[in-house]
Parts: sequence; C-alpha cells; structure tokens
Amino acid sequence: MINGDELQRVDVSIENAVREKGILEEAATEPGVVKVATRFSEREVTIRQVAPLVIVLTGSTFITKIAVRAVIIILPEISRDLNIPEARQQWVVSSYSLTSGSFLLLLGKLGDVYGRKLLFILGAAFAAATCVGTAFSLVEVCLYVMRALHGLASAATIPTAIGIIGHTIPPGRMKNYSFAFYSGGAPMGQVLGNLMVSGAALTIAVGAILVVPKEPPRGNEEDTVRALGVDWAGAFLFTAGLLLLLVGLSEGASSGWKKASGTTTVVMSGCMLIAFVLLEHYLEMKTTREPLMRVSTFSNTQFSIAMAIITLFSGGFTNFLLYTNLLYVPHSFPCRNNSFDDSILTTVCSGYLLSHVNSNYIVSFGLSSAMIANFLFAAPIPPSTSYFAFGLPAMALAAFGADTVYPCLGLFTTQSLPRKDQSVAGAMFQTMASIGRAMPLPIASAIRQSVESKELREGTAQTQAFLSGLRAVEWFCVGCMAASLALTIIGLRNFGKIGMSKKLGVST
Repeated sequence: MINGDELQRVDVSIENAVREKGILEEAATEPGVVKVATRFSEREVTIRQVAPLVIVLTGSTFITKIAVRAVIIILPEISRDLNIPEARQQWVVSSYSLTSGSFLLLLGKLGDVYGRKLLFILGAAFAAATCVGTAFSLVEVCLYVMRALHGLASAATIPTAIGIIGHTIPPGRMKNYSFAFYSGGAPMGQVLGNLMVSGAALTIAVGAILVVPKEPPRGNEEDTVRALGVDWAGAFLFTAGLLLLLVGLSEGASSGWKKASGTTTVVMSGCMLIAFVLLEHYLEMKTTREPLMRVSTFSNTQFSIAMAIITLFSGGFTNFLLYTNLLYVPHSFPCRNNSFDDSILTTVCSGYLLSHVNSNYIVSFGLSSAMIANFLFAAPIPPSTSYFAFGLPAMALAAFGADTVYPCLGLFTTQSLPRKDQSVAGAMFQTMASIGRAMPLPIASAIRQSVESKELREGTAQTQAFLSGLRAVEWFCVGCMAASLALTIIGLRNFGKIGMSKKLGVST
C-alpha cells in the first residue's frame, strides 16, 4: 500500500516528466492525475520556431490587400475597358467585400470545428484559381462573380490564419511580434497591389502544407467543439443577413433610395440579424449546444468598443486608399506607394510596444496619425503641389495608423476568447473590419457624386468639381477617425498592456 509521502513523490516525478517533454500541466482534480494539452504551452517559443509559420500565414492578409489594392489602382482602366458606368464602379470593390465579410464568421467556426490547416490550404488554393478567373474576365458580370468568389476564398484563409497563430503560439513576446508581422502583410500587399497574385496564393497554399502544424489532439473538455457540431441555423441567418445588408446599402447608393428594392433588402437584413442575435443568446443561455458566436462576449464594454473602433477605422482607411488613388491616377503623381518602409518599421515597433506601453496609447497614436493623413488630403491643396509636401507625409501617417491599430486590437480580440475559439475570434475581428470596409463605400460614393454634381451645376470646371468630391469624402474619413479616437479616449482608458497577458479568454 502506498503512503502519502510515496504518493507525493510519484506526483512530483510525473510533473517533472511532463515538463521535460514541454507539455502543459493543468490543474488536476484527483491526486496523481496530470492533464496535458499542447507542447507549445509550457515555455516560450523562439523566433526560429515560429518564423516559417508566421511568414506563410501572413500571406493570407498579404493576398487580401493585394486583391483589394490591385483593383483600386486599375479601376479607371477596368471601367473603361468593360464599359462600367461610374454609378456601378463601386461594385468592383464591393463584390469582394460582400462575400469576404459575410462568410468570415461561418468559415472561422468551420476552421475551429473541422481543422484550421485544411481550411487555410483550401482557401489559398481557391484564391489562386479565382485570381486567374478575374484576370480573364471579359464582361462586367463575370468580373463581379470572380471578385465575389475571391472574397469567399479570403474569408476562409483570414480567420483560420489568425486562429492558427492564436491557438499555436502561446501568449508572450513571440505572439506579440507574430501579430504585428501578420498585420504588416496588409501594407505590403497595398504596396505590391499591381502585381499578379495567383502565383503567390498557390505558393502560400503549398507552404501551409509544409509548415502549419497538425491540429493537436482534442483530449480535454475545451477542445470538444467538433462533437457539438456547427450552428447552421445561426450561420444562415448571419451570413444571409449581412450579405443582404451590404447589398442593400450598395444598391441604394448606386441606384438611389427611391427604389423600394434597396430599402426592402435592408429591412429584411435587419430582421435576419436580430433573429441571429436572439438565436445565439438562446443557444448560449438555455441549451448545451455550441452557438456560432457567443453574444455574451459583447457584454464586455471594452470588447464592444474595440469592435466599434475597428469598424470605423476600417471604413475611413479603406476610403482613404480608394480616393487618394483616384486623385493620383488622373494627375500621374509619382511615388504614391512610399509607405512600404514606414510599414516595416512600424510593424517591428508595434511588436515591441505591445508589451511595454499601454495599448490605449498605441491605438490613440495610430488613430491620430490616420486622422491627420485624411486631413492632409481633405485640405484644398492645388493639384500642382509637390507630392512630397503633402502626399508622402499622409501616406506615411496612414501606414503608422494601420500598423498600430490592427495588431493591437487584433491581439486583444484573440485574447478575449478561449483557445478553442481562436478562428472565431479572428473571424469576429475581420468581420467587423470588413463591415467597416464595405458599408462606408456606398456612403462615400453618394457624398462624392452629390458634391461633384452640385459643383458642376454651379458652373465649376470638371477637374475642380472632381477634386471637391474627393475632398468631401476625405472629410467623411476624418470624421470616422475622429469618432474612433473619441471612443478610444473615453472607453479604453484602462486598456492596459495587451502584450503582457498570459491567458486566453480573459479581456483586459
């Protein structure tokens, strides 16, 4: 018979054996029992271990931004070659954002349930195919379809990439740098947006097969999501509701709100989204079934404010990129992509600052930089003004904004949800960003057309009326950034140092 001292020695030997293998020890409910999870959870990983993984995963956001930026850069040429009227030009951009934003949550949940690696590889391969289809689109409708399918592919890769980072890399210094580097893929894609992306997408798919680790065993209670299945009813309500909302807003802006179709679509989408929230609340509170999204997460004030900030910021930042490009193309200004070096520098600094500076200061700095960038283009600057006087500083400030706000709030989102829901966390973050990118597009388009038409009726020259419309949109972007900054100052005062958190599922 084993006495108490012998049992204690057995416990200690088991604990030492577990630590030697680099496996996480969790609290045991009975003497002599040690629960284990993954080999990455016990000790800090090194940059050599995570670098190949993060580089491949960064490719997903890299390709996403290329897909958006490439179309923005050549939008005038596309519209001319395919005879797309100005009122429908926004659909070239919106068709991608519609599917990308609407399917993020569903595909993020599927990644958590059936495997993040598999879904990431399939999404990257499908993105390569749709890029080829987009390049050979000869009619307007075909272009819209290919762009929408590309958005669907991005909806598969983005949340699963964030989920793999959040699930595989333990909280700490390397995770901070990983999120900062991942977010840095966005400006890199914007800079290289005029390059062909199908080869890059296929390379990333192959790379993911080699470097993304296999899913760990689902041995503990927290990782038994697969057995509970997917909330398909909630997935339908959310996906269809969000898709109808974005379609209705885009249709109303392009065709006018006097048509009943746009208003009816928006009302239907509102009903479906309300039904989705009620269903998810019922599943979470009244049943044992796993909801698609836990609505109780939004009961955390800071989390809700962070989602509102990322929505407003994405709207202002996307319109900034779109309309500054429209400003430069007609005047053939050079050097409009000089934010690359600033993006690399800011990415490195963000990874360091996340664990050394309170995150509300980091977000405030990024939002202030982006607001000033929009203000520089909203000011009535003569077209003959040198790019280096206003354009270059504005682009650099915009890069500072994106490379500080996105990694900080993205890391906060993943740390607010448990380990089993890391892809859903990435999907929630990117869904709010996609809503922010898609919803203001028709609003900005309506502002531009209204101001430009008014200027033309008053006898203003075509070029000056065009510039007045663009500047009005930039003032709208300034308002989005100012609202985000106000929310940060008021609601995120005690945000703390996000990079110092060592637990998942705990909001700061």
